[in-house]
Amino acid sequence: MGLRIPVILAIISISISAVAQRRVAAEVEVKTVHQGKVTTVSSKAFCSSSGELIQVFNSPYTYYTVSNPDGEFKLYIPGKNEVYSNRREDFSDKDNILYLFISGHAGDMGLGLYGYRLAKTENEEGGLIKRTYKPIAPGKGASKVELVLENYLPIYLAYYNEGGAVVSRTYLSSYARMPNLVLPQRVTSINYTAKKDSTVVRTVFSNIKTDGKDPMFEFRVPKDAKPTAISPVGK
Repeated sequence: MGLRIPVILAIISISISAVAQRRVAAEVEVKTVHQGKVTTVSSKAFCSSSGELIQVFNSPYTYYTVSNPDGEFKLYIPGKNEVYSNRREDFSDKDNILYLFISGHAGDMGLGLYGYRLAKTENEEGGLIKRTYKPIAPGKGASKVELVLENYLPIYLAYYNEGGAVVSRTYLSSYARMPNLVLPQRVTSINYTAKKDSTVVRTVFSNIKTDGKDPMFEFRVPKDAKPTAISPVGK
């Protein structure tokens, strides 16, 4: 039992630190590969543990997005002083990696927020832990989700359909350990859109800063911004 105490204390420390952590800023590069085409989107992200996520994009022009876990979304174009606003569940950022890790939801990768409950825990080779989650309301969402942890940090996530086939896989790696925060710097997701087709999305975080005082954390869309009904970036 004595040998397990340091591990338990480490887990408690990570959990407390994640909850205590209030802000994180990072440069984000998202590369998507689909049907042989590669698109790359870069931004600077500013996330608070409340769930508010502010992103700054500079290509093809400068624009800002503001979102939260409730699905409220705004896209602001400073060059035109225009704002697109909407609220939908799929606009929610509660599955955003930055939010999950600074709000204390990394342990289940936010599955509890989406109506899943832990159904089984298994010890795997190499000290890995596999947790199986199932939906609280059967028929809603994936039939099951598998989450694999190494040193109590998530490294693999898989969603299964009703037929037992994997519909998406996510790999988390290159963890960075900073004061009050442990964060994967590389996240790769594979979504199987058809039997012989898939979409691969790789997200890389760099220049990560915790509890900074960058004024972008306080960004608000100007009150005199002109509303627009059509999102210029396809939201």
